[in-house]
Amino acid sequence: MRKIDESIGYPFYENAANKNHKIEKIAYNEQKGRLFVNESLYFDKVSKEIWEYKIGGYQVLDKYLKSHKNEEIDFKHFENIIKTLHLSLVLESEISEVEI
Repeated sequence: MRKIDESIGYPFYENAANKNHKIEKIAYNEQKGRLFVNESLYFDKVSKEIWEYKIGGYQVLDKYLKSHKNEEIDFKHFENIIKTLHLSLVLESEISEVEI
């Protein structure tokens, strides 16, 4: 079984005084690899490839967040989605290297 970096997709607050859990304003900071769900709460180490990952033509993370806007985020569930997308990218890379 593959070991995943547990820090990928870990939630943090940019402002410790503002611990808002609601999905309100989605913003991605590519330089820092941070995916914000509101003014303070962000998920760290979200690569551009994870943020842009599509299934069925939909950008997975963006679609999830928009469909749950104004709801409190399920931290563990969303973290698992990020980690799953990361692992999918790793596996896809390994598969593409297989010679038939």
